[in-house]
Amino acid sequence: MGPLLITHWGLSGPVVLKTSAIAARELADKNYDFTIMVNWLNDVKDDDLREEFIQLRKDAGKQFVTNKNPFELPKRLWDYFMEQCSISTEVRWGDLSAGSQNKLIEMLVRNQFQVKGKTTFKDEFVTCGGVNLAEIDPQTLQSRLVSGLYFAGEILDADGITGGYNFQHAWSSSWIAANNIIPE
Repeated sequence: MGPLLITHWGLSGPVVLKTSAIAARELADKNYDFTIMVNWLNDVKDDDLREEFIQLRKDAGKQFVTNKNPFELPKRLWDYFMEQCSISTEVRWGDLSAGSQNKLIEMLVRNQFQVKGKTTFKDEFVTCGGVNLAEIDPQTLQSRLVSGLYFAGEILDADGITGGYNFQHAWSSSWIAANNIIPE
């Protein structure tokens, strides 16, 4: 779904914004209180990673785990993983304990984060809800329930992914409604 951005206040970026658009109703239903899981290695599974660790023990056994980041993750993120897994700067790949290896695998493929509320800005890029589209004539954006009443933009129950789609919907629906309110 896109890149994940780590900020000083939490997670953001295209994947978070797209997810918030796609799951807007579900997130609201959960009152923005839920757990997410991040696989920092995309689709890599536990067993594949265990095999890779076996190979690392053979090929890079004398290198320090903290210095040999085989996944090309950002250094600060790798250092964070080392700290969270209690892996000392003195541990070599060949000496990595099974317990530490399991913690690191868990962190790399199933790193959990608790979401509690909205961002510090308390605003959403995408909102859900609004006037039901079944109650609107899509050609004119006039209400099917009240003649002469038109709707456009975010008042309608129409969500798009971020990246300008909601703006485009607002502009286009406003243009359609305006042209039908005041015909040429």
